[in-house]
Amino acid sequence: MFDIGSSLAAAREARGLDLRAAEGLTCMRIRYLEALEADRFDDLPGRTYARAFLRTYAAALGLNADRFVAEFDEQFPEPLEIEDAPAPRRRRRAVPLAAAPIAAVVAIAALLVWSAWSNDHLGRNIASPPPATPANAAVPAKVHAQVRAATKTLVAHPALVVRAVSGSCWVQARRGGPAGAVLAERTLAQGETLRLTAQHVWLRLGAPWNVRVTRGAHALKLAPTTLPANVTA
Repeated sequence: MFDIGSSLAAAREARGLDLRAAEGLTCMRIRYLEALEADRFDDLPGRTYARAFLRTYAAALGLNADRFVAEFDEQFPEPLEIEDAPAPRRRRRAVPLAAAPIAAVVAIAALLVWSAWSNDHLGRNIASPPPATPANAAVPAKVHAQVRAATKTLVAHPALVVRAVSGSCWVQARRGGPAGAVLAERTLAQGETLRLTAQHVWLRLGAPWNVRVTRGAHALKLAPTTLPANVTA
C-alpha cells in the first residue's frame, strides 16, 4: 500500500512540472489535479471519474496507471448496496361465512338488472362512426412526409463518434469552435465511446493517439503527436 496523492505530486515535481503545466499536459482542470494529489477523491464528479482521472494523470507522468487504479480500488472500495426490506403484507379481513351467500345473491341480481337495461338502451343509442373527411385523410400523408424529411437529415449529417481504442483520453466537445457551447466533457476509458449528433463540432483531445474519430463512414486523420490536439469535424 502506498500514498497515491503524494506519489503523483512527487512524480510531477521530478519532471519539473507545476500544476499549470500538468493541466496543459493532461487537459484536466487544476482543481481536479489538486484533489488527486491531496487524496480528496470526494471532490471529483464521481467514483468513475476519479478512476479515469487517476489513470490519465498517472499515465501522463509516466507511472504505472494500472497500479495506481488498483491501489485506489483497494483503499477506497466501492460501497455495498443494502437492499430495502420488503414492506409487510396487509392481511385481508375475512368475510363471515354467513354473509357470503347473501352478498353473492345481491351481486347476481344487480348484474342481471344492469344487463337487461343495457341491452334495451345501448342498441338504440349506438351511432355509426362519421365518415373520414378529406382533412383527416391528408394527415397520414403529411406525417409520412415529415418522417422522410427527418430520415434524409439523419443520412446527410451522420453522428460524430469518438472511441478510445488503445487507452484513455480526456475529451471536450464544443459547438462550432473553441468558444462555442460545451456539448460534452469527460474522460473516455479504453473501449468507451462518445457519440455527438451536432454539426460542426470542435474537439479538444488530451491523448489523441488513443482515439479514433469518425463522422459516419469517414474516419478523420489525426496528425501524429504526443501532445493534446484540437480537431474540427
